[in-house]
Amino acid sequence: MNDAEERFADRLAEDMEHVLGVGIAIDDLELSVGDGEARVVATLLIDGRVEQIEAAGPDLLSLYRPLVQRAAEVRLASAFWQMIGPA
Repeated sequence: MNDAEERFADRLAEDMEHVLGVGIAIDDLELSVGDGEARVVATLLIDGRVEQIEAAGPDLLSLYRPLVQRAAEVRLASAFWQMIGPA
């Protein structure tokens, strides 16, 4: 991973952590770039279970927004489950 990719990963992880909030942790953030395609896989720890968010596109910058939006969806689903899930 080059310096720019490392900075992108750090910024993405920081912004996703803000969106995910308390109780959801980023365990791993994996970036791969090559052959005209970029892929990011974020492994999350949510209430004792593991879930992955992933996105693919032509470059890393195009993946930023979809990943942050997916993190918001995960946060919402987790909060909903805490309200109505089994006690």
